[in-house]
Amino acid sequence: MILKLIPAPALLAILFCVAQRTSAEEIEPGLYLRTTYAFGNLALSTLYIGAGHKIAVDPPNGIDPFDFDAAAKQTPEKVGTFKIEGNKIAVTWAGGKTQKLDVEFTQGKFSAYDGGLVSKADAYTPNQTLEATYAGSGMTANVSSSLTLKLTAAGRFTLTGLVGTHGLPTNAKASEKTTEGAYKLSGNTLTLTPARSEASKHTVMPFSTALDPKKAKLSDDHMIFDGMNLKREK
Repeated sequence: MILKLIPAPALLAILFCVAQRTSAEEIEPGLYLRTTYAFGNLALSTLYIGAGHKIAVDPPNGIDPFDFDAAAKQTPEKVGTFKIEGNKIAVTWAGGKTQKLDVEFTQGKFSAYDGGLVSKADAYTPNQTLEATYAGSGMTANVSSSLTLKLTAAGRFTLTGLVGTHGLPTNAKASEKTTEGAYKLSGNTLTLTPARSEASKHTVMPFSTALDPKKAKLSDDHMIFDGMNLKREK
């Protein structure tokens, strides 16, 4: 009887707002891919949403499972807790900084974060093996780095990292490190076990840039490795 006193358009608006608010506050936990495109460049990053309104940007050390407490100590500026306030996400990072960033939801699903489109991440099959070589690079104001990861169908890996400094008062320096060993790939976690050192876990996901999967080329195949975009070369 009370509902009859509310005009139909107003009632629909109220119900819509309630539905949107409930959906927004209940982001489905899991790993997400965030893409931004500006000035002709595509940038990729990852977000991990955990139970209890926890968030991590480019989560390290794999997510099966993900240790929020350990990650908060390692990168306190990238791990925190959040709450949804309308079209904003209010994040309190482990390091103490607070931010309010733009978020969007499409049909109740998390679809945008801080200007970048968001989608639920794909995952590798349990104990999957690959015969492929991936490579990528990144740069900050004073440091550039590149990474090449070779995986074999026999479960072996070769990882080569090159780090260089530039724009500093001293001469630019570069260091290269190569490790080899066995790997295990399952879900969104890649475990690398070198021959003479401890195993390390990395957060990974498959990603394709092909607009039409039927016309995908080898170069459309990518692996997101701890937030770095590695493009398939072989």
